[in-house]
Amino acid sequence: MNRGMRLLKSVAAIHRRRFLRRSFGGLVGVLAASVRDAAKAQNDFKMTKKQAGYIVRQKSSTEICAQCIFFIAPNDCSIVRGPVSPQGWCKYYGD
Repeated sequence: MNRGMRLLKSVAAIHRRRFLRRSFGGLVGVLAASVRDAAKAQNDFKMTKKQAGYIVRQKSSTEICAQCIFFIAPNDCSIVRGPVSPQGWCKYYGD
């Protein structure tokens, strides 16, 4: 009976390890999908340059993307899709 118990514990340990490995792998997959979906949702929230009335200013101005609260250096914006110029401007400019 001692041998049978050892065998049973050994099999249980193998199944437990397999369960933990598969669970961890599944968790990693779910987290990766969540990050991908969050990035897609954030991009869907952003408007096009045309919708925002985005332009690149030729003259110097105080209202430029580089000074806006939505600007993310070096060339991104929280609310406008695609790369934006630090010298750009849109109708959602915020101090």
